[in-house]
Amino acid sequence: MKKIAGPEKKLAQCKEQVQQLRTCYQIASLLNSQLNLPNLLDSIMTIAKQVMNADASSLLLMDREKGDLYFQVALSAVGDQVKSLPRMKLGEGIAGTVAETGKALIVKDALKHPRFNPEFDKKTGFQTGSILCAPLLYKGEVLGVCQVIHRREKGKTFSGKDLSMFQLFCNSAALAIQNARMHEVLMRKQRLEKDMAFAKSVQESFLPAHVPQHEGFSFAAKTVPAQLVGGDFYDFIPFADDLLGVVVGDVSGKGVSAALHMARLMSDFRYVSQSHREPGDALGRVNNILCERGRHGMFTTAVYLLLDMKRKTVTAANAGHPSLLLRTAEHRVEMKAGASGAPLGIVPDLGYAQEEIPLHRGDRVLLYTDGVIEPINAKGRPFGLSQLIKLFEKDESPPEVFISHLEQTIHRFAMDDGRFDDMTCVEFQAL
Repeated sequence: MKKIAGPEKKLAQCKEQVQQLRTCYQIASLLNSQLNLPNLLDSIMTIAKQVMNADASSLLLMDREKGDLYFQVALSAVGDQVKSLPRMKLGEGIAGTVAETGKALIVKDALKHPRFNPEFDKKTGFQTGSILCAPLLYKGEVLGVCQVIHRREKGKTFSGKDLSMFQLFCNSAALAIQNARMHEVLMRKQRLEKDMAFAKSVQESFLPAHVPQHEGFSFAAKTVPAQLVGGDFYDFIPFADDLLGVVVGDVSGKGVSAALHMARLMSDFRYVSQSHREPGDALGRVNNILCERGRHGMFTTAVYLLLDMKRKTVTAANAGHPSLLLRTAEHRVEMKAGASGAPLGIVPDLGYAQEEIPLHRGDRVLLYTDGVIEPINAKGRPFGLSQLIKLFEKDESPPEVFISHLEQTIHRFAMDDGRFDDMTCVEFQAL
């Protein structure tokens, strides 16, 4: 006949349950209060050592890229030496075996276990006795491994109940670690978004705040970066005698690096144009500056115009950029100022030919970057120059309205696929 458990055994079971509840409470507190990952890992192993009444504890994290383990936390008299140990391959040693199998392991006597490596004990004088080793599992993924250890000289060993308790602890710890990692990712994302928003405001400060105002001409301009910041730029550079420099350019690449290059390049154009007003000369000088500076393979296409608003003429030079479009008052579209030289920043000491274009009342000039004609729709078809010319040819609206309409048309065209480059347009019309 089965014996009924006595009061002492029931009391022991109650104490064990209380200890388990205490542990669960401590883990819950970690989940709610510890979001700093290094602090969390230290706390996990401190609690593990206390709860399991162990002499030492250590935590190894999985390197997802290299596929091995490295010591992150080691709490013992020789903890610093433990953290300096070489990385551990999956299947190597007790911890590597647990990481490979994803199953917890209890070792009554480390010296008798075939996977135990005694070399560290020999170097440090630490005598490993009994070991509990459990994986840190989150949704089937091994994040790392936790170990608690009894010293051999104390003669203590872990039990099967200890292993169950330790695995419960490690499951909760894994959730806490994943929670802290997600918090880190979120914080990095928020910092990046804040930095990018600041970069966007800085970049926008380099672009003209307003288009020129003139009784004989109407101007409009807009740039739309593919990311928060980009490499497209435009500028209006006023001179005496009703002369106006107009530049549109496209720095190779996207994002912050292109935006930084763009900002400096705009300063270069403004500086150079004061002493090299002719477009061909200005492009040649800026090209030499960029070649001397060197930008690790970055280059820039640009078209530079000198608009004489008294004589109503445009003098243009082109460095590897799409040709400007001239639409006459009769709605005839012509391509003007084709590329007369290589993009800026590739080959020094180049000459750039320039072309003079007379303007008449009603004539319109459109400058644009290749991001306007290169968007791809879901069928793999590019927007294309011919489509741009058709829109420009038929349009009757003022420059500002046309550019807005063009942007909307391009976005609708590529909506399903969403492949965009930086887009910039500058248009002016002789009144």
